[in-house]
Amino acid sequence: MGITDKITGRAKQAVGDLAGDESLKRQGRDEERKADAKDELAREQMRAEEREERADREAEAADARAEAAAQREYEKSDARIEQQERRAEADRERADAKADEVADLERRT
Repeated sequence: MGITDKITGRAKQAVGDLAGDESLKRQGRDEERKADAKDELAREQMRAEEREERADREAEAADARAEAAAQREYEKSDARIEQQERRAEADRERADAKADEVADLERRT
């Protein structure tokens, strides 16, 4: 990314060496440091983007796990409700049978 700055910096340093110009040599060193800083910035930005992508993937996976867990809990609750309804129906049928028996006994006595 900072390759042109690096090349320019080295060229300025070389010219500064040949000409004995400390100011030009310093500019060259600064250009090289700027190139290194740009490269480091690019690496840091890439690292940050990778971490953000990883965090996004983990959040999506967590959402999927939570949704699956909620669905399983719903299915368990639904099964318990159905079981309770079957038991209530059986209890109602026994109560109706007992009511019929009581009514029959009432008629006979």
